Amino acid sequence: MNIGQTQPAWRLAGPSVVVLLLLALVLYQHTVLYLIGLWNQLDVGEYAHGYLVLAISGYLVWNGRQRLFALTPCPEYRVLLAVVAASMLWLVAALVDVEMIQAVALWFLVLTIVWTVLGNQVIRVLGFPILFIGFAIPAWFPLSPILQNLTADSVFGAIRLLGVPALRQDNMILLPAGTLSIEEACSGLRYLLAALTLGALYAYMNYSSLRARLLVILVSASSAVLANMLRVFIVVYVGYTSDMQHSLVHDHLSLGWYLFGGLVVILLFLDARLRRERPRENLLVQRETITPMVCNITLPYYFMLIVGIGVLMSAAPIVVYQTDHQSARNDANTVPDLPLEAGHWLRSVASNDDWMPVYHGAVNQRQLYQKDNNQVVLYMGYYPTQNQGEELINDLNHISNNDVWRTVYPGARVQSTGKQQVLEQLLAGSAKKQRLVWYWYNIAGKVTTNKYKAKILQMMGLITGKRWAFVVAVAAPTGGDIDSTREVIKDFVLSIEGPVKKEMGRVVERQ
Repeated sequence: MNIGQTQPAWRLAGPSVVVLLLLALVLYQHTVLYLIGLWNQLDVGEYAHGYLVLAISGYLVWNGRQRLFALTPCPEYRVLLAVVAASMLWLVAALVDVEMIQAVALWFLVLTIVWTVLGNQVIRVLGFPILFIGFAIPAWFPLSPILQNLTADSVFGAIRLLGVPALRQDNMILLPAGTLSIEEACSGLRYLLAALTLGALYAYMNYSSLRARLLVILVSASSAVLANMLRVFIVVYVGYTSDMQHSLVHDHLSLGWYLFGGLVVILLFLDARLRRERPRENLLVQRETITPMVCNITLPYYFMLIVGIGVLMSAAPIVVYQTDHQSARNDANTVPDLPLEAGHWLRSVASNDDWMPVYHGAVNQRQLYQKDNNQVVLYMGYYPTQNQGEELINDLNHISNNDVWRTVYPGARVQSTGKQQVLEQLLAGSAKKQRLVWYWYNIAGKVTTNKYKAKILQMMGLITGKRWAFVVAVAAPTGGDIDSTREVIKDFVLSIEGPVKKEMGRVVERQ
């Protein structure tokens, strides 16, 4: 039986796509729940518009239903390779616990499933609605630190041009009356995402050429970035002129949305004027007419294709499930023993020291050491295996208990002991106490300070059977002299390096 006619083909292809997509939602439910969690953060999340994006995508599909029903869905077998690629990308991301990549892979998987089952003609109509969902996917997080640094550079340069007496330390701007920190939340990622979403939708609905659409999106994105810079500049300048007493210094979120709203109105006004002056080029898009193709595929081959897609996309979740359960059975109860001494550094009696790193799922050990009048605290966190939510590199992990100590540096700095690199963070506590911390990671026997390299090492450890990981941290009170404290910690780290590696080897052998 041939299914080449339009209506019979849709009666078969439509339910097939729905069933496959529902199966994907079930198999990849952890990633789906992760996205729902992001979209539910209505007050503080950059992706609180996720449900709106889904609704718009659904509307675009519904609005183009007449064009769709005029086409004949015909499977595109070559895209099966893309289905495999999306599934493997999700598998790798799941094994190393990178939820952002898992979400991107699931989005790519949805696109490739629809493309494979319905074919090239149909994907030309459904392509934009599916790609539009990308604005609700957390693939944009890496832009945040870039925008943060760009905003800090631009604002600091502008206020210095105006003669404002200010200094800059990382992303903090020091004014005579106080300090303003340009955090990642001030990077403007929310405004950029909103501008990209609105700009892409407006361009798709009102322009036909790819060049015009890309230009609209570019103008929207650039304007959003500039508006955020203006917002931060206003806050800093008002903070300087009011000696940090103006209400905008403490509540400037609404200012950003006012500026963004005004920007949207201006852009719409300018576009309307241009469209009136050039009516022929900017009439509502006349959708191209596509002649339905003839699809020669028999029912047995069609059902083999649907079953094959289901098997291919099921493989990755099954592998992850088996791996997680295998690691749960193999978790070791071995606890690392910190050395009694290291060079001239000796274990000291327990004190009421209140510094403690937070690494969820780690086996924790902590010990105080003393040499002459200097004291340091050594911390070791051990992961026999790493699972979702209980892994070394996780946004919920911190180098200190934040309810007692807060970080001073916006981001950890890299230092060198002469033999290896370490990360440095300065902590501030009550009564103006400060503490300097050096820390590093050891994953599958390799030392690193880069969280992205750590994820790669975690993946390589899965392949080689070395699933374990360590975090080692050393902290010491500064006493007001950070340089001297660095020398104290450096001396201890060089002394403890050998004994710590020996203990790591012993723990791994007993696992």
